[in-house]
Amino acid sequence: MHATRSPGWKRAGRAGLSVVAIVLSATIGITLLACALDVRGLPAEVPHCTLFAAPHGSDRGEGSSSLPFRTVQRLASALTPGDTGCLRTGTYVATASSGLVLRMTRAGRRGAPITIRSAPGERARLRGSVALQPQASYVTLEQLTIAGRGVGNTIKFYGSDQALISSYVTNDGRGRSCLLLGNSAYPSVRRPIVRGNTFRDCGDHANGNKDHAIYAAAVNRGEIVDNVIAGTAAYAIQFYPDADRMRFAHNVVDGGGSIRGGIVFGGDRNDASSGNVVEYNVIAYAATWNVGSSWEGPRGTGNVARNNCLWAARKGNVDSGTGFVAVDNRIASPAFVNRAGHDYRLGHGSRCLDVVKYDTTRSR
Repeated sequence: MHATRSPGWKRAGRAGLSVVAIVLSATIGITLLACALDVRGLPAEVPHCTLFAAPHGSDRGEGSSSLPFRTVQRLASALTPGDTGCLRTGTYVATASSGLVLRMTRAGRRGAPITIRSAPGERARLRGSVALQPQASYVTLEQLTIAGRGVGNTIKFYGSDQALISSYVTNDGRGRSCLLLGNSAYPSVRRPIVRGNTFRDCGDHANGNKDHAIYAAAVNRGEIVDNVIAGTAAYAIQFYPDADRMRFAHNVVDGGGSIRGGIVFGGDRNDASSGNVVEYNVIAYAATWNVGSSWEGPRGTGNVARNNCLWAARKGNVDSGTGFVAVDNRIASPAFVNRAGHDYRLGHGSRCLDVVKYDTTRSR
């Protein structure tokens, strides 16, 4: 950072220098504020909104702050690489015919993603499903509340370099998974980022073990970090049938009230999930195993569950199944501050903390 001296610098005198010092101090303070980092070293910049939508707007508008669009779909169709589309507070409802509140087909590019998020200081609620299509690479959904209606999976990633960040996702127990990563009908999803979200009440218990918080179906080389997952019908995350080289880390999982509740490595008759790493998580109260596997054909290789804090699964904390290795996991109560009230901060003296390295819910 460099300060540019004005021609009057030498003539400013003591008073002038004081003014300059104040200006420089303010400028530096603003710059540091804009470039502040959170506790994990991630950027915490206030976003610039390129275009806006609001429930009271019009899709015939220009998308400005004063004349916003009305629907998320119209906003998305106007965004280009590097743009940020901001949603004003309110509820955005899916179309009755498709059940989709957003079907994203536009793409950003590396270093210039398209971002759709709540406007700074506000919160938008999307009521319906969201599908990021295969061609919609480099697209980020951020700081949104997304509530599925049980018509298909709530959020579907089908492309590469797509992200879900700092959002609240649910389908209020209506059914299907909250987040689907990939589908065998498309090429494998690559490099997704799922970070800092809360997944609550995903899936319908009536569907047995079919509905999950995160269904990693056909996906490669992504990361799922710093999320809180609770109230899921089946698994918190299912690596099945073809999830490869995914990292699931620093998440908090409460499997209570589920049919399964923990995480599973798996494969079908043709594919087997391999090379996935599950580490530094708190995984507790699963109805079966906190960590397990299920193979219908070939068995996966290179799957590892390590350095996790595991607690109180009904069948056992680690399944004796094959296709994964479990090492250096600790069996200890996380001592949640108020589990009944969904406060998943680690309590004072929790023996999980030195295993998982930091308290995810306190650091988000």
